[in-house]
Amino acid sequence: MDACKIDNFFRYFNKEDAITEEINKRKMIKIKSETHQDSFWMLRISIIFFKINGLATFAHHIVTRRKRPLCAFYYSKFGIIYNAVLSCLIIASNYLSIPFILTVQYENKSNLTVTLEVLQAILGSLVICAILLFYCIDQKSLVRIVNQLMDVEHEMDRLYLLYRPLRRQRIFYAVTIVCVLKICLLILLLTTETLAFHVGPVAWLTDILPSLYVDWLLIQYFLLVTIIQADFADVNQAIESLTEVDTPNLQPQSFYQTRRIIFNNSTVCQLLQLRDMHYHLCEISKDVSDFYSLPVLFGVTFLFVTLIFNGYYLLAPALMITGDSLEFKILSNTIIWLIFLIYPISILTNRITKTLNEIGKTGKIIHSLLRCTISKESKSELKQFSLQLLHHKVQFTAKGYFALDNSFLHSLIGTVATYLVILMQFQMGSSSKPHCNCTKKDK
Repeated sequence: MDACKIDNFFRYFNKEDAITEEINKRKMIKIKSETHQDSFWMLRISIIFFKINGLATFAHHIVTRRKRPLCAFYYSKFGIIYNAVLSCLIIASNYLSIPFILTVQYENKSNLTVTLEVLQAILGSLVICAILLFYCIDQKSLVRIVNQLMDVEHEMDRLYLLYRPLRRQRIFYAVTIVCVLKICLLILLLTTETLAFHVGPVAWLTDILPSLYVDWLLIQYFLLVTIIQADFADVNQAIESLTEVDTPNLQPQSFYQTRRIIFNNSTVCQLLQLRDMHYHLCEISKDVSDFYSLPVLFGVTFLFVTLIFNGYYLLAPALMITGDSLEFKILSNTIIWLIFLIYPISILTNRITKTLNEIGKTGKIIHSLLRCTISKESKSELKQFSLQLLHHKVQFTAKGYFALDNSFLHSLIGTVATYLVILMQFQMGSSSKPHCNCTKKDK
């Protein structure tokens, strides 16, 4: 009789566990579904926004896979025509902006500042047109990249049971915060520009429009790199989960003892899937780097010139070159300009550095598994994985001229400071010549 009661008790206990597990599973599926819908709509909004700016020349339509909506991207001629019209409008805007630069009066105006502003206006127009035309010419590469990313997202939802459903939502929340901060900086910049110089939209065509356009290009790059980083983090988490066991080893281990891991056939199969996923992510990363190399090179060149101009305008009064001091409105506008220019470069280089660190983390995980695994088959597959990592070095560069990591931001600031010193010395030397000629004439 007691044995039957005990048996019924354990049956009831196991039934309760099964019901609880089923409820938790349904909740997780519901959270995943809601999160996927939110991320899907945020993705569509970002696509529409970049289309308006000419940074998404492709077309897209909605397909359903396993009762889930997904975006499929394809080649579009309308996007090419739209970018060509934008390029013509940008070129035509120079007929308004350049005469305005030559006639407008502002504090501390000199021949050098006028030359820098004209150069900035022409270079800005050329950079925007080059980026727009590049998106037309290399549209197929961008279509291939975004379709591959969508396939990777679908595969991760299908393969990994330990997939974090909130990760993609956090991605788009982070991008939303980045865009909101950029818009706040833009509003603040326009406000201070109007208060300090009393200029209108025509003046904004020379510097604010090209800078803003390059900034959205870098933010789009930031978005794709953020998604890639999250995918690598998911792969690393899945690889680490292969070593988890249900019963922890409570026996104390000495310094020279390490735990041993035995992979079964299903675990080895999952490891192969993860290895293929990591390979595809590395190939996508290389494609993203190749696609954005030339536009980023053009954009960073323009931001470099703009940084020099605003840095010169900020430091010239401090070194008594012009003899006047900046008003608070002009000073605040110049500082906001510098923040406005540095902001997209800093977030992009920081995100790329985190992505490269995440890729490097995979090698450390595989190396630790090699030390702990016992079976020959699993060791062989892990060695193949290690060789794959060795031969796939991912780098994000601007046509190989410089790497887009945190070291680039440090080098950029140092280079801008060097050119500012040269400009200061040039201006001080040119301003001292009239004074010397006057003294000679008096004698």
